[in-house]
Amino acid sequence: MLSISQVAQETGLSVKSIRHYESIGLISPPPREENDYRFYTKEIIQQLHFIYKTKQAGFTLKECKALLLLCENEDRNSADVKKIALEKIKEIEERIKQQQAIVDQLTKITQQCPGDEHSDCSIIDAFSRS
Repeated sequence: MLSISQVAQETGLSVKSIRHYESIGLISPPPREENDYRFYTKEIIQQLHFIYKTKQAGFTLKECKALLLLCENEDRNSADVKKIALEKIKEIEERIKQQQAIVDQLTKITQQCPGDEHSDCSIIDAFSRS
């Protein structure tokens, strides 16, 4: 069993995040010593690694919880897991489209700017329009 600071170091999560995950019931409550310090079991550390990886993949805490419940359920259907992952892929692809549209627009107005010593600037003009 590890202390919260040791778990934070091992998992890449902050102590604050770990406490938050405990407070919202995302992870199992860790046992406490007589001095009230939390000590984390192997199972909880595995939960935290799972949460870290799913967060890195772009899942929200609510989605992490759903995936963690499926992970811990040996009777799960892989179709349920795949559905969540495919929904996340669609969401990420939509955000990429939105970001690409921003890049395209910014590229367009940047190319129109002479970039010289004069004050005329298509970039400023584009952002100044109502």
